[in-house]
Amino acid sequence: MKREYLIVGVLVACVSTCLAAEAKNEQAATDEAQSCYEQMVDTYLHFDVKAWDAACKASLKFTSSFTAQQKADIAYMRRAAQEYRPDWWKSTKSSTSVSFPVTIWGKTFTANYRPSAGLGYSGIFDFDEAGRPVIVLSWQAHVVDSTKPLEGDAAAAHQMKEGDEAEAIIWHELGHNFVSLGFDLNQLIELYKKYQILYNSLHEFYADTTALYHCSPPGRKATLLIRISGLHWNDVNDEHVRGSMGVGSCLLATVLSDPGKWPSFHLPTTVPETDPERKCILYMYEHLDPRYTLDEDRNLRELVGNLFRKQGASIFRSKGTIALPNKLEYKMTPSEDRDLQVKRDAWVAAALKKAIDSGAVAKVQATGGHPKRFRLKPVW
Repeated sequence: MKREYLIVGVLVACVSTCLAAEAKNEQAATDEAQSCYEQMVDTYLHFDVKAWDAACKASLKFTSSFTAQQKADIAYMRRAAQEYRPDWWKSTKSSTSVSFPVTIWGKTFTANYRPSAGLGYSGIFDFDEAGRPVIVLSWQAHVVDSTKPLEGDAAAAHQMKEGDEAEAIIWHELGHNFVSLGFDLNQLIELYKKYQILYNSLHEFYADTTALYHCSPPGRKATLLIRISGLHWNDVNDEHVRGSMGVGSCLLATVLSDPGKWPSFHLPTTVPETDPERKCILYMYEHLDPRYTLDEDRNLRELVGNLFRKQGASIFRSKGTIALPNKLEYKMTPSEDRDLQVKRDAWVAAALKKAIDSGAVAKVQATGGHPKRFRLKPVW
């Protein structure tokens, strides 16, 4: 009988040891999968093609160990990354003029590229037999995909490279091209004669939304940061200011509706006495936290994508009217937007005060403090 107890005891000990070893191995696999996942997210948010491809390859052995949420995140990042560097991207680095097919917002057209010393340009070069404009795009070929660090506090804080700025410029100029293709010669002449400020402002709005959607995460941030100088300048008749304010107004209304979902988009701790909407947009951009999260990047991309898909055509037909998430409106033409601006400023002031009083702003600020005020040179 004692022998039987001994055998049972030995078996129990062996089973316990095996179970403990198995649990230890499972925990080790989970820890390795977590580390791999975090590395993938970091690589994606600081996007570099070679590093991303290597991270994807390294992740294959952990597929069974990833959680359901991690698998969903990885699937999203893989899908989105394919759009950031399509097959034609190599043509953007050409040292000679070249034409190549691109697809933007589901529409395919031919882009005509000419390398130049300028940062970025899009303009009408000629008209085809049907009277449609032939657009020429240009940018600096040598900075495309460059890993050289950009100069300045903003670039250093966000680990931004020359290639990130170039990416923002390329997609921005392609966005201009996309808009121009919707008109023939007579329509363009009429737009320039009757609605020059509106038309140019809409061009900038659509070019920025194109960059914000089609860029990788660093290019997306560069698109926002580049607009800081213009928002400080605040020339209400400048198309870059009007276009970027349209984007910023939509983003701010979304962030203020639930600041907790946007921890990297810091808000002022006091309500600005004047011009609260513009100053809050500026504050968000200048204090954009380098610890920008995957969820925020995805939410920003989806916000812009939904804005274009739902209102892309109606914004043009309504002469630049954008329906905002807070049920207010923004109009591209300054004179038509004046009364709407008063309503938006009142809403922003009230929403910010509520967020401050509830502790929501302080809670977000505590996640990382205040980085330095960021400024990049104006590009377009």
